[in-house]
Amino acid sequence: MPAEMLDVVNEDDRPQFRASRERVHREYHIHRSVMFFVFDEDGRVFVNRRSQAKEIYPGYWSIAFGGHVLAGESYDGAVAREVREETGLDAAASLITSFKKRTADERENVKVFGVTADRELKLFVAEIEQGQFMTLAEINQALGRLDFLPETDTLLKILIDHTARRGG
Repeated sequence: MPAEMLDVVNEDDRPQFRASRERVHREYHIHRSVMFFVFDEDGRVFVNRRSQAKEIYPGYWSIAFGGHVLAGESYDGAVAREVREETGLDAAASLITSFKKRTADERENVKVFGVTADRELKLFVAEIEQGQFMTLAEINQALGRLDFLPETDTLLKILIDHTARRGG
């Protein structure tokens, strides 16, 4: 299998060069990714547990799904691909916002989207072990009991703001 290639970008999200995913992470380069919330018809959010086989933060919980934007791929193209791969949905994703993720493990320029599930999710088990739809109150309770990804605080603020704007 050929190496997954990513665009290395600068702080302004301008591509600089292409490199393998492994090199990008090893050399701590800025790269692009997408994250997306999956909502049900009641406005609850799908909270998921990452596979134990994941390279970074195996078994951790997340309030969003996500993945890298491949070299030459657009954010919109990446989120459409990731939605299909990780949830089995064909639903259109709507842009919510963007942020710069800067953790000890990686540096990403992230665009965050929302998707409404029109049917039951078909989780890609190599990526996601399990999950369920939760209200914001249930998510807040889970935050105290479970290990969540480092970007959860940022994503939760985005989710709360988005939910307030939607009136739910």
